[in-house]
Amino acid sequence: MAEGFILEIEEQVGQPVAAERKPQAKTHDWPAGTRIVSADSHMLEGDFWVDRFPPELRDQAPRMVFRDGGWDLSIGGKSMTPAPVAQHLCSALECYPGLTDVPARLMDLDIEGVEKELIFPQRLFGLVMFGEIANKPHVFGAYNEAIAEICAQSPDRLYSVMVPSYWDPDAADESVARCAELGARCLMIPIKPGKFDDGRTIQYNHPRMDPLWAAMEKSGLPLAFHIGEAIPTAEPGAVGVSVLTQMQGFRQNWAQLTFGGVFDRFPGLKVVFVEAGLSWVPGMLHDADMVYNSFPTSVSPKLAHPPSWYWRAHCYATFMTDPVGLEMLHRIGAETALWSSDYPHQESTFGYTRGAIDAVFRACSVEDAQMILGKTALKLFRMES
Repeated sequence: MAEGFILEIEEQVGQPVAAERKPQAKTHDWPAGTRIVSADSHMLEGDFWVDRFPPELRDQAPRMVFRDGGWDLSIGGKSMTPAPVAQHLCSALECYPGLTDVPARLMDLDIEGVEKELIFPQRLFGLVMFGEIANKPHVFGAYNEAIAEICAQSPDRLYSVMVPSYWDPDAADESVARCAELGARCLMIPIKPGKFDDGRTIQYNHPRMDPLWAAMEKSGLPLAFHIGEAIPTAEPGAVGVSVLTQMQGFRQNWAQLTFGGVFDRFPGLKVVFVEAGLSWVPGMLHDADMVYNSFPTSVSPKLAHPPSWYWRAHCYATFMTDPVGLEMLHRIGAETALWSSDYPHQESTFGYTRGAIDAVFRACSVEDAQMILGKTALKLFRMES
């Protein structure tokens, strides 16, 4: 254990900002049959939207332009990224070549031993942060088309996550089908989805959302919730407060789907909770069963199984490094854990990826480690079809 920290991977301590890191080279072989898949990595959006918007709406399209030393995201001429923030993001990670350039990225993956990646957005989370998004069909439709084109540059290694019409569940069948047609291997919806056009708050446990779950179940594509929608404050300690609270887990989203009976109604639905680690899950499952057991006349609808049962039947969680979560793996099931590098974020394993992978092998049996590090992801995200 590195002195002064409880971080247990020696190479993790003292890493520079992501933009200054170097990929970690191979020093030894992993057990035969090991395949490494990152279930959560990121690419920075380009100026995806304006050319894909209808001509009459192009003045309302998001714009992504490099100016004053950083990437500025703006909507309708209003900057969403103050220059100091954009400059900081550039120097910390967003100007690292692998975040935008596919060949540069693949070189890093080759060195660190990562075979395939599931690609989540970067600044798209920022649009959710800033409140209700106008022109959602065009904003997310354009993103879906653009990320499909980027992943097509390396179709056997990069796999796209897309956003279906969560704001209009009645259009979900067509929307999900379009994502599948474009090559999506996972569908992402916001943790806090905002409001319907009629002003009502979107609640994932409301029957109004059932057409969305039905379309996802029919497609066979897993659903993902990903951290990153919280707005950091400018008060002292903002980064620590923001990241720490976002990584505390997804109790509300999981509870809505479980206690709301969504999993009973849609038994084929699979859900991935991304970048909050594993350690939040065991306590949540205990508490969920306690609630269901303690309030037998109050909890409605009546579930077909105890709440904890639905985790192993429907759910997965990703982590980069989580020694505590790995110690409790027997409580959630190794088959529900997915390793990710989070390349190339600040909290990612980039620069010590091989050390992070070795830590999984130290914590688990070879069979469980190989599931966690790639084999489960290959099957779940259909990365070999």
